[in-house]
Amino acid sequence: MNCAILPDESPIGCMTPPVPAAARRIRMVSPFLSHKLDWQTNGLLEISDPVASPSVISGMADFGQLRALAEAHEFAETIIATIPDILFEMDRNGRYLQVWTKHPELLAATKQQLLGKTVNDVLPPEDAAAALRAVREADEKGVSDCHIIRIVQQDGEPRWFEHHVAKKAGSETSAPTFLVLSRDVTERKLGEHILDEARTRLLTVLQTIPDMVWMKDMEGAYLLCNHAFERLIGRPASEIVGKTDFDLFDADVARLLRERELAAIRAGGVVINEKWVTHHDSGQRILLETRKVPIIGAGGKTTGVLGVARDITELNASREKIHRMAFYDSLTDLPNRELFYERLRQAMAGVEAHHQVVGVMMMDIDHFKAVNDTMGHPVGDELLCQAARRFQASVRSADTVARLSGDEFAILLPDIRKTNELADIATRMLKTFDEPFVLDGREVFVSCSIGIALYPDHSTDANDLVKYADSAMYLAKRLGRGGFQFYSRQLTADAQHRLMLESELRRAIERCELEVYYQPKVLVENGMIVGSEALLRWHHGKMGMVPPVQFIPIAEDTGLIADLGRWVFREACRTAAELNADSPASHKVAINVSSRQFQRSDLLEMVTESLNETGCRPEWIEIEITESLLLDQQYETLATLCALRTKGISIAIDDFGTGYSALNYLARFPIDTLKIDRSFISSDDKRSAELVKAILSIARCLGQGVVAEGVETAEQAAFLRANGCDAAQGFFYSKPLPKAEFVKLPQFLSA
Repeated sequence: MNCAILPDESPIGCMTPPVPAAARRIRMVSPFLSHKLDWQTNGLLEISDPVASPSVISGMADFGQLRALAEAHEFAETIIATIPDILFEMDRNGRYLQVWTKHPELLAATKQQLLGKTVNDVLPPEDAAAALRAVREADEKGVSDCHIIRIVQQDGEPRWFEHHVAKKAGSETSAPTFLVLSRDVTERKLGEHILDEARTRLLTVLQTIPDMVWMKDMEGAYLLCNHAFERLIGRPASEIVGKTDFDLFDADVARLLRERELAAIRAGGVVINEKWVTHHDSGQRILLETRKVPIIGAGGKTTGVLGVARDITELNASREKIHRMAFYDSLTDLPNRELFYERLRQAMAGVEAHHQVVGVMMMDIDHFKAVNDTMGHPVGDELLCQAARRFQASVRSADTVARLSGDEFAILLPDIRKTNELADIATRMLKTFDEPFVLDGREVFVSCSIGIALYPDHSTDANDLVKYADSAMYLAKRLGRGGFQFYSRQLTADAQHRLMLESELRRAIERCELEVYYQPKVLVENGMIVGSEALLRWHHGKMGMVPPVQFIPIAEDTGLIADLGRWVFREACRTAAELNADSPASHKVAINVSSRQFQRSDLLEMVTESLNETGCRPEWIEIEITESLLLDQQYETLATLCALRTKGISIAIDDFGTGYSALNYLARFPIDTLKIDRSFISSDDKRSAELVKAILSIARCLGQGVVAEGVETAEQAAFLRANGCDAAQGFFYSKPLPKAEFVKLPQFLSA
């Protein structure tokens, strides 16, 4: 509907009085105001375009109705002046019939230029086509809403307008016209453009990062996801967005995922989980670290959940590797010292309320160093690995086998109800070592020694328990190896005494507490003194005479034997020089040299310096060694013995018959004398006597001398004389004496 009453003009053909000027200014511009006008005129006014007909004017009952019409007109003008939008009227072809606006600068052309022209004349083809589509839709449906059309302004700048088109009611015979409300949405469009660009950038970033990202609404439906998430579950985003986990996964997995999302919502912050899943593309098991956080809207209300998942499979492997490096032995893959102590403390804390016992075993492999030195460290490592497997096979599933260092192993045995359980386990463990180890293609037999301590019987401190088990293990070694021993309080007392002796022994030389005693060596036939054996004695200021059996092993274990041996060798050489200075007969002094001294590279240098310093001739000295030395490091030992022999020093084997007694080394090594151990001489067993005869026979065949040790009776001396023994020493002739007393002995000794 459209009408116009021209100002100050009378309608053509009007037969009624003139309409007031206010009424003549009425412009009906919008069907949206028709209900207002109809109400104001009470349905009595119908106005057509372009000039009100006489029938309309004559239909007005009185001036009041005209005034109501004027007020409706003013109301319409006020609304049009208030709204910022542009109002067009156009026909079906898009021709501009009328334009109303308070912002003419927003028009594509001036109002005068627009009227009578079509959108094709004014707008670019694409925008004109959009405008005509809206008109055709309104022609069919009555209205057409929300069409965004780009309009180039008079200054050349583009702006965007949202068109709402409504078909204007008219007679069936007249051509319809359309009212177009055009709203400037440029700012909104620019905002949407900025948001679209930001969204595009965000999506681009999301698609390039390796982490899996997704977003869900409050009902659990996916709003977006990136390519990494698509690859994870093997579906494109088009099949994910709008779906829930119940559409994508089985019910159990979906419920778990939903519970974690709700947990994040309830927590109001980040919820972190780790879960192993199967990657759809690779088919590999991967560990995901998932972080879920609620999305908070502008009003502070939670609107959804954002999820980010990262593949931490390699990180987890690195963490496990670091953990194994920190708590496991790299060679045997057993727990190391750190983890062993941690589990020991946990076990101790766990059994207090149950009145149970925790057992600690310490084990090491007997003669492991010999295997390492003779067969090489790789073979030694293989022995450790095989031993570790045997230890594990001997214990219960709840027990912990650990490697502490070198060939030292430990076992934690919790929940022990009876101590004989520990004895059974130790026995079973020792039996596994009865079978040979196959090392480098060879069968090797080794044994192990075991020490056992108990919590809380022996101690309530973890460090003390391990220390006590270690003491028990060394007791097992001293008692012959290949066995086990329980800790006792006496072991601690012995260990403390041993520690005190070691400390005092280090000061013994500087305090002049050491002295060399000499035991004469005589000819069995007539008792003539032909030599002596130098024996170290220790006179402690407070403890008195300390037996050699107590301090010599300490010196061996601590390495002090090297300093003590150097001092003894020098003193013995000095005595040998004095004894042979005015004597026509040669007096040979025998000096014990330990395997530790032979292992030192400066042994020959020490011997040479001592001889030169004291003026002692090499033929006055005899070095005594043990049988075991001939088996250890044979090539180095042979070279050293040959060098000593070349100097003129004699070589004797001490305690012959108690060691390995491998007779082949008697021919291979430069041996001058065999010293028969006292255990054969003092025994009443006929078999021992036969062994003595055999040793004497072998020595004669090899051209070696024989000295019998520990002769204490005339019967023993007579037996040796009857069987052709060369020399002897023992209490029957003389006990070891200080040098001052030894030099006073007569040349011949007889009982």
